[in-house]
Amino acid sequence: MTATTMRKRNLIQIALTLALTSTCSIAYSVEDNTASKVNKIETVTASVETRPHYKDAKGNFTDVDDPAIWVNPTDKSKSLVVTTLKKGGIDVYNLQGELLQFIPSALAPSCSDSTVKCDNKAGRTNNADIIYNFDFNGNKEDVVVVSDRGLDKMTIYVINPNAVSLLQNVTSAAAPLIFAKNQQDINEGRTAYGLATVKTDKAMAFVSQNSETRVAQLEIFDNGDGTISYKNIANIDFPKQFTLPDKISWTPCSDDNNERPHLEGIVADAKNDSLFLAQEDVGIWKVKLSEPNNIKHWQLIAKVKEYGIPYTRTWDKTEQEYICQLNNEQDKSFGSKHLTADAEGLTLYDGGNGQGYLLASSQGNNTIALFNREAPHQYINSFTVNGGNIDGVKETDGMMVVNADLGKGFSQGVLVMQDGDNKTVKNSSSTSGKKRESTNFKYVSWGEVAKKLDLPINTEFNRNK
Repeated sequence: MTATTMRKRNLIQIALTLALTSTCSIAYSVEDNTASKVNKIETVTASVETRPHYKDAKGNFTDVDDPAIWVNPTDKSKSLVVTTLKKGGIDVYNLQGELLQFIPSALAPSCSDSTVKCDNKAGRTNNADIIYNFDFNGNKEDVVVVSDRGLDKMTIYVINPNAVSLLQNVTSAAAPLIFAKNQQDINEGRTAYGLATVKTDKAMAFVSQNSETRVAQLEIFDNGDGTISYKNIANIDFPKQFTLPDKISWTPCSDDNNERPHLEGIVADAKNDSLFLAQEDVGIWKVKLSEPNNIKHWQLIAKVKEYGIPYTRTWDKTEQEYICQLNNEQDKSFGSKHLTADAEGLTLYDGGNGQGYLLASSQGNNTIALFNREAPHQYINSFTVNGGNIDGVKETDGMMVVNADLGKGFSQGVLVMQDGDNKTVKNSSSTSGKKRESTNFKYVSWGEVAKKLDLPINTEFNRNK
């Protein structure tokens, strides 16, 4: 989500006081932790940043989104950070934040009728994740899987750290659309969005749908012809309407009548048979990884602070969208104190033996909330990344943490975060003198986070988790 959209939607995460008549209005058993002790929000600093990307015409309207960290099995100090740039494509960096490879976004499919304006969408990389030891061409390969919102597909790359091109596209040309039925559906934008991968008895991806509450479960497989493809196993439909503790039914507000409260941040925990999903305007869901459609195991483990607050909704002719104003005086405190909408990126810190932490981006107040990885997922504490030698981190979308000893600067692991409000020093103004909005990625030493929050550290990285 862009910074501008995020700021608007921070005003509109609220509830409609509707009659309990909709078939979607199901009362789910949830765990909440609003009574948890609220600790002091600690601050840390970033030590490395990547190149900036600018959200203007000169910068090709590039807005970075999500990182995936690949740990090199032979020399961890040569690990890679693969990042999505939405319309910009993909950047691959080393641990010093130096650009090693740039992959432009895919071109838009051509239109069959050249006499009309072609509205087909070009590639738009959204989220990325890693699968280690994937069976491909008779070998064990590490691959990067990327959701492409513009094409409604996944793109799959083999990682070869010894090649000139570190990432090599091996996606089958016959790979299917994930949600759309045809190009017209794709152009309407209800396409692949958030993504997480996991390897159990098979390699899988969970991909959310933009502007909808559906998540597709996909099996990824060797196509047998030197390419990798995938197929749909199941669709998981999350609720768009909720029953509050006072028995009132509510639906999170949106700026568009056709937009549902979608999900983006996703992370899988095979060790604990769990899948965590952030529904941006609602909170964090936990479902059973082996039975994701079994709603008996669904839990809303943390809600956003705005959960259940009534609002006033008005049409803005200039913006051509609805604007909602929270009626905070009617807040009944159904939400959590630890997440401020949007609930965005999710990542797991591996503490060993199934222990560790679930990190969640609380985008509305620029903090990262930590919860226990194991049930019942108690809230631990929050932290924020302030400015130091480089600027701080705000409006974070995607992030990823790894616990490996990566060498100098990151001997206790690293957290890579999208910075949605990057403050550049050089080339930060256009020729007109207007400040250019930019985004990039920041690297934070996990050792500093652990020290500030008094957390135990585990650097035994497991490629088969």
